[in-house]
Amino acid sequence: MSKLKKKLKEEKGSMTLEFLMVMPYYLFFFLLLWQAVASGITFMKTQSAVNEAAKIYSVTGERDEAYNAAKAAIGVSDIMSFEDLVIPPHGTSKEFTAVIKVDHWFVFIPKEWGNIGKPIDIDLEVASRMIK
Repeated sequence: MSKLKKKLKEEKGSMTLEFLMVMPYYLFFFLLLWQAVASGITFMKTQSAVNEAAKIYSVTGERDEAYNAAKAAIGVSDIMSFEDLVIPPHGTSKEFTAVIKVDHWFVFIPKEWGNIGKPIDIDLEVASRMIK
């Protein structure tokens, strides 16, 4: 019995055990941090794309040119995909609103997982006016 008590009181390997117990929390924290950075990049690129599209539309008045500019600004990525750019008719007014629609995917959930891997729909808009 005394050998068992001696073994239980030894601290050999305790650091390894403590590390293994804390490691999943650090891993989870870094996964969340990575997702937050990916979401921030998505929002910044989306806002930049809708601003670019509105700028082009305000100068040219061409919806197709603005659409292509927004699509090019979003580009190809695993964390987001371009869905649509909507610029409703503004009639006689020179003011208009451009709305971009983007899907944002979670970084660590494969798209093949069905409902769990559903993207988040992001709609950002910008109001502007025609220059010409």
